[in-house]
Amino acid sequence: MGGERVIDLLEILLRGVLQVAPVAAGTVFISRGQYHYAAVTSFMISFMWWLNAGTSSGYRSWGFAAVYACGASLGALLGMWASRRLT
Repeated sequence: MGGERVIDLLEILLRGVLQVAPVAAGTVFISRGQYHYAAVTSFMISFMWWLNAGTSSGYRSWGFAAVYACGASLGALLGMWASRRLT
């Protein structure tokens, strides 16, 4: 990574978390037949994908990709944790 600012890296990490946490939680909710939670997480997934697709094109490097992937991993763990607390 070179001259990326810390705020850029944190933003990308957060994007990864916010993209994957609802997916992880939604998978649990769907598998348990919890329609209301599944509907909310599906909305969140679609909303975040829409926002991310329109604004992420400025980040094009392997370093940014790695930070986003780390955020996605954290999002999976957050989604698992949140879904277990809600069910």
